Amino acid sequence: MSIHAGHRQRVKERFLNNGLDDFREHEVLEFLLFYCIPRKNTNEIAHRLIQHFGSLKNVMKASVKDLAQIE
Repeated sequence: MSIHAGHRQRVKERFLNNGLDDFREHEVLEFLLFYCIPRKNTNEIAHRLIQHFGSLKNVMKASVKDLAQIE
């Protein structure tokens, strides 16, 4: 069994219990990406997006074209 098994469920439970207040920026983005990208590691994508754009706010303001260029 993978060490990542159940990760999404644990993150969802953490959100339901505590809200987003104790999430770091990349964790908020990872959580949002769960609903856009099924069955893929969204943690890595969230880190790359935050690194490229500098902040969660800038990721959210980025164009679809700019977002799609991040691998």
